[in-house]
Amino acid sequence: RLMSEGAAAGHWVCLQNCHLAVSWLPKLDRLLEEMRDSDGVHDSFRLWLTTMPTPKFPVAVLQSSLKLTQEPPKGLKANMARSYIDMDEAEFESCD
Repeated sequence: RLMSEGAAAGHWVCLQNCHLAVSWLPKLDRLLEEMRDSDGVHDSFRLWLTTMPTPKFPVAVLQSSLKLTQEPPKGLKANMARSYIDMDEAEFESCD
């Protein structure tokens, strides 16, 4: 539903952790194929998918996508520093 509404209105849609819904990935592939063949997709529509590597991810989706990767920093100290950088001061102060 969100993909259809976003495609029609030109919204950005983000589907996170797609690797956790492996059984749904073939349906995602069909939905995207239907969107490619449709004239009702707004020029501003963008679909963001987040996933961990999985061999079950549809190859057609990967081949027609722009892929970005993000690797976590190495080590506990670097991970903690990154967590604090992402947090604003109000959020940090609200922690008990």
